Amino acid sequence: MNRLLKALLILNLEIVLLAPTCSSHKVDRGTKTNDQYWAETGLDSHELETLLADDSCLAQEQNFLACVNAINQVSERYGVTLTEQGHLRQLNSEDVANRITEKQELAGWSEKFQQTTFSFLKVWKELDQKYIQPGQRSAVIASGINGFLSIYKDPHSYIMPLAMYEEVIANSESRSANVGFIARRMKNTLLVRKVFEGSPAELAGFHKGDVILSINGQQISDLLPTQINDLLKMRDMNRIGFQILRKQGPNARNEKKYIELLRSEKTYPSVVSRVIDGRRRLGLIVLHKFSKNVCNMTKKEIIQLKEENVQGLILDLRDNPGGQVEEAACVANLFLSKGTFLFETRYLDSSKPADRYVADENPMYRGSLAVLINSGSASAAEIVAGVLKDQNRARLIGERSFGKGSFQDGRVWGANSKIAFFETEGLYYFASGWTPQLVGLTPDIQVDFNNAENQREEELFINPISPIDNWSAPQNLAWLMDRGCDEETSLINASGTWAGDQDPQVEKAQALLSCGEKHDRHGSL
Repeated sequence: MNRLLKALLILNLEIVLLAPTCSSHKVDRGTKTNDQYWAETGLDSHELETLLADDSCLAQEQNFLACVNAINQVSERYGVTLTEQGHLRQLNSEDVANRITEKQELAGWSEKFQQTTFSFLKVWKELDQKYIQPGQRSAVIASGINGFLSIYKDPHSYIMPLAMYEEVIANSESRSANVGFIARRMKNTLLVRKVFEGSPAELAGFHKGDVILSINGQQISDLLPTQINDLLKMRDMNRIGFQILRKQGPNARNEKKYIELLRSEKTYPSVVSRVIDGRRRLGLIVLHKFSKNVCNMTKKEIIQLKEENVQGLILDLRDNPGGQVEEAACVANLFLSKGTFLFETRYLDSSKPADRYVADENPMYRGSLAVLINSGSASAAEIVAGVLKDQNRARLIGERSFGKGSFQDGRVWGANSKIAFFETEGLYYFASGWTPQLVGLTPDIQVDFNNAENQREEELFINPISPIDNWSAPQNLAWLMDRGCDEETSLINASGTWAGDQDPQVEKAQALLSCGEKHDRHGSL
């Protein structure tokens, strides 16, 4: 296999507490650990040592920062950090608090470029000899290479075991060997952003919005992401204890709770749906990722919801990190007329012609439509939401999206046939001519998840791709602004009882669609 699918692949946005993970990518790993996948590739240190050669690292500032990041990605796993003098020292609590993003980790290193004379290669060899175990070596080398690529090329160019791509990333089911929720690292805590239906986390009583303070008695403020993952993937520990902080209501005091859950081996589909009963019967479809066959799975859910006589549809793309371009185009087509120009991918190499994506089938659903997005909606999720917004087909509700408008082409890596190299090849643009790269999608109705800072592409990374034609015009759909109904009263059903959902973003979409108006230009069911 010389080429893989063109993909808008998984981001390093959150810690995904689904299965053993590493800090490099947001993926669920299946029953194998990250270390095991990499060990099967036999990756040795030759490629990393070539990148860390003194004549390379000290040649220019970008190379220098790439070498610092490579060492950081390796050393963090072992609780040590690189000093300005080229020594390794133990991480302290201040280091842990300040190592949330790549930008924060590299802050201050740029001004050290001219004064640095130590050997990065020597530092790597010290790490290799003192800390790295044989079964970890290939995975650690890969994290160093990916750390280098994030600065030298861009944050979304990286290497990955082919087996991991084929067995996990492209798989239409998410396998959970651990707990079943997605959390984002804040300064001294973890914020739970998504709880998977039927998962051990849901059964134990986790809620979206819970703040995790400690795991098995260890404070989050003292733990690095890699250490958190290590705690959660220990095979000899089936029960995990969490201390959490839960906000009970706008005027209520926060409550500390202890939750213990039992890990299980379970798979979760990438697409799920349910009916929301109220003044109008609505359907909710949740897409967790754009893996292989997701479009067909979405079709089945639409058919089932139509049989339930829904009068409106909510498409939930929150915390969906992306996936395959072809699946995104197919899902967008489910709601748009045949022949509609959806988007195009433009290559950084201007000699390559753009690839245009056009709806080639009639829509499956023509009724009222709302799309939920947040700061974790990225890549392929932004394609679908952006196309539906660009075509005036749906209203977006939630938070501004992540702002990853780049796509990657994958191929077998020349240095190792068991490894795929995903390289950023260009950006995608909507029919009206703009890309969400860096700017993201602005919701038509803003409904924030909480007051926590949401970090996106430009806040996280040192070297994101910056298009020369960033979109600066308003993204509002002005024709939708006059709703003509009271959204609050629209959530009171015929019997006079409240029919709202506990999720404020779902509730806002429910209120909007319950107004009884069209929120698209293609007619009703």
